[in-house]
Amino acid sequence: MSYQTNTINRFIYSFPQNVKFNSGDKVALQSISLYNSIFNVEAIRGNNTFSIIWNANTTVQYNFTIPDGNYSVSALNYFLQQQCILNNLYVTNANGDYIYFFEILTNSNRYACQLNSFVLPTSATASTLGYVKPSGATWDWPVSAKTPQIIIGSVFGSLIGFDAQTYPASVQATNQQKISDKTPQIAVVNSLILSCNLIQSKYSNPVNVFYSIPIKVGFGSLIDISNSSPMYNDITAGYYNSITIEILDQSFNRAVIHDTEVVITLSILNKE
Repeated sequence: MSYQTNTINRFIYSFPQNVKFNSGDKVALQSISLYNSIFNVEAIRGNNTFSIIWNANTTVQYNFTIPDGNYSVSALNYFLQQQCILNNLYVTNANGDYIYFFEILTNSNRYACQLNSFVLPTSATASTLGYVKPSGATWDWPVSAKTPQIIIGSVFGSLIGFDAQTYPASVQATNQQKISDKTPQIAVVNSLILSCNLIQSKYSNPVNVFYSIPIKVGFGSLIDISNSSPMYNDITAGYYNSITIEILDQSFNRAVIHDTEVVITLSILNKE
């Protein structure tokens, strides 16, 4: 089967001529090989944006867009730190170490994520700590210690387990930490569902659900399924000029397959 260009998830095999299938004919998945190339952060999902409020001498909001990709919690934290560097929202200490005022971490003991917000010190405290602002910074130390804040929307929040809110909800004078409100869904796709145009079952919704594949490998690894005892589905009788297989996620949304080098083998049984 070949990938249908610009469809993100559709594969087609075209018959040399129209083929008639009769009632009682069956089709099954014999094997499939594809790489786990599904991103968990994408513009199409709407989970690729968040904002921070920098509460220095003046308050400024920065809006960030995460490039499409597959991210761990630590990779999201790295992206946040990268944006702080690009916007001069950090300091260095006497050893030259970079000091950030936000963290997104995994809290494995709580099966959760954790947001840490550290106070921006006053000028006097910063001097005592040996903090130096980066060259090009347009902000100055606040008159009193203040935490910066992070604004999380509902879709990005689902990824790391937080309700749509600003954290902390109000400016604080001491360091703050917040454990995620719900289970993080950092792996947004945990299984794939195949649909097939030859099938119209009254027992499933969508009616053309064909096969389910659990994702048991990491991002970039090969998903390889081979069925020694294929499970056959009844073909809806009629004439067909092609077989179309679509790959969906567990919620029946179209799965965006970035590596379209997919090999699908079907087994067809004729009732005769």
